[in-house]
Amino acid sequence: MDENWYALEQEVRDRLTEARAAARIRTLTRGLHPTARRPRWAAVIRLARWVWAHAMASPPAHSRGVANVRAATKRG
Repeated sequence: MDENWYALEQEVRDRLTEARAAARIRTLTRGLHPTARRPRWAAVIRLARWVWAHAMASPPAHSRGVANVRAATKRG
């Protein structure tokens, strides 16, 4: 009975050691996994849509102001 108890205790210790090692590895590799992020092209498309929407919604005076600035820079 003493031998079985010792073997059982050793098995429990081995399993605990393996579980701790696995937890340590998971903790270390957690930072290495890429996070779920949108591709960069998606951000560029969103930015382009935003710029387009604001350009279409801008008042005509603003458009004339931009045209005047462009004309002034071409002259210089």
